[in-house]
Amino acid sequence: MSRSRDEQTDPWAVSDAPVLTPLRKVVRATVPRELKLRLYVRMLETPVLSELYVRGRGRLRLRRIGPNTRLVLEAFPSSGNTFCRQAMLLTNPDIHPDDICSHTHSSRVVQRAVRAGIPCIVVARDPREAVSSSVQRFRGMTVSSALWYYERYYRKLLPLRDSIVVAPFSRVITDFFSVIEQCNQKYGTRFATEQRISNEQVFASIDERARRKQHGRIPERTVSRPSSGRKPAAEFLVGLDGAEREAMDRALDVYRRFIADDTPPTG
Repeated sequence: MSRSRDEQTDPWAVSDAPVLTPLRKVVRATVPRELKLRLYVRMLETPVLSELYVRGRGRLRLRRIGPNTRLVLEAFPSSGNTFCRQAMLLTNPDIHPDDICSHTHSSRVVQRAVRAGIPCIVVARDPREAVSSSVQRFRGMTVSSALWYYERYYRKLLPLRDSIVVAPFSRVITDFFSVIEQCNQKYGTRFATEQRISNEQVFASIDERARRKQHGRIPERTVSRPSSGRKPAAEFLVGLDGAEREAMDRALDVYRRFIADDTPPTG
């Protein structure tokens, strides 16, 4: 099947398989909000179900690992995945968007990349920031389900730390090229690091992509960059109850263990 002009410009602009659209509507109408995300995450971790869903889901179909994948960029939602992808594309014009697998937000994809020997960078952001941003951006995500998802995602990746590039969010946005240099050293890749770009250039690229997707409008609440449309984490999370605070403590523990000793080698 030929791809539309929009799909050629942005490989994520792909329609869902016809059978999937009514199924998703049924799920939205019948599954409780708190349960929906947990079922979704478990599905993405299940090999057969995950593959069937990704093949039918337009926005995921061209994000999965394929025969031409040169790099896997993964993270929990709202953790800098889009920043990494756009920065990589801006500085490496020889890379086609289809060459990068990203935004599946599934630990299974990272596990597959490790088994296949594909270079893989996993970004980790403090859960207080990542969860507050995600809950405000994504309809249907609650604080408790997001914290459960965050802890589960990075806990599954703890055993793989030595096989991937661990990229703390703070380093991604202040020294992205050190992350790429670490990737080159670890995997023997030759991704470009000479063409330095600013955060503003990356954010402008993100906004341009948002305009294409939203027909000229930039959705401040959901856009994949810092936005005044979302409350700061400290303000948003001030009302956590006891169970949510315990879940946050568990997420923080996993986060700190995941990014421990992340300093790239020198020399």
